[in-house]
Amino acid sequence: MKAAFARCVGGMGLVVMVGCAGTGEVIPLQLHAVPPIPENVAKSAEPLRVAIGEFEDVRSYRTGLGVRTHLWGGVSYFDVPGGKPGDAVAQALTEYLTAKGWHVIKPGSSERADVGLVGKILELFVHAKSRVGFTQMTTQTKLAIRANNSSDGSLVRMTLNGAGSEDVFWFEPEDLEAVVNDVLTDSFNKLVHDTKVEHTSLRLTGP
Repeated sequence: MKAAFARCVGGMGLVVMVGCAGTGEVIPLQLHAVPPIPENVAKSAEPLRVAIGEFEDVRSYRTGLGVRTHLWGGVSYFDVPGGKPGDAVAQALTEYLTAKGWHVIKPGSSERADVGLVGKILELFVHAKSRVGFTQMTTQTKLAIRANNSSDGSLVRMTLNGAGSEDVFWFEPEDLEAVVNDVLTDSFNKLVHDTKVEHTSLRLTGP
């Protein structure tokens, strides 16, 4: 009986070990902005017409979004569906500004924009490292944003840096999604907080 129990425990341990080994699979992560609370939507509503253009991926590391290193060896990889982080970030910003009450012009619309927003992804990396008893998740982001004002041709430039980390006992991809989406949302918050609308143009609030 004891021998059978030992074999059972050993078998369970083997399953855990195999489950914690990397297979080289690609795990999709959905990037989206965390919806703002209703009170902020009302305060942030502006009649400014904004068109969100291309977000160019200029990272030095351009193979997906990052990796998960497994406890018993091997790695898995993270990426956005479709493999285009620039499109995913632009869509997340569109969702965020729309939820904030901004008038975001849909792609292909003939409507004239007051401001065109484009950007570059300088850094966007996630890492999940399995350890004994927990998984450590980290993310690092850096976005360069440029606003083009149609009224006078002026430009507003911003660099948005973000970082986040969290430990979980049992890792699920949704846990890492939550970390990176929180970081992206904080960057979008800074974009709104550090700018103001003057007539039909976007300006920095500081000097």
